[in-house]
Amino acid sequence: MKAMLLYVAVYAAVSFLFVNKVYALVQIGVLLVYPVLKLYNGEKGKAKWMKWFFYLYYPIHLILIGAFRICIYGDVSLLF
Repeated sequence: MKAMLLYVAVYAAVSFLFVNKVYALVQIGVLLVYPVLKLYNGEKGKAKWMKWFFYLYYPIHLILIGAFRICIYGDVSLLF
């Protein structure tokens, strides 16, 4: 995990300096996942409703993102 943290930090620094500052900040967000993963104890969760929540959440959020895209850019093709 430490090696991955180092890799992501270097990647974000290079992106910040040479590519795009906003993209680099998004990459820094990747580092925030590791403390959460460290809390995982290896056991399956007990919340049965979570499965159905994500079955609904995933397609609904994609539809909303698509609707926002159409609102912002107009009637555009699916491939850009």
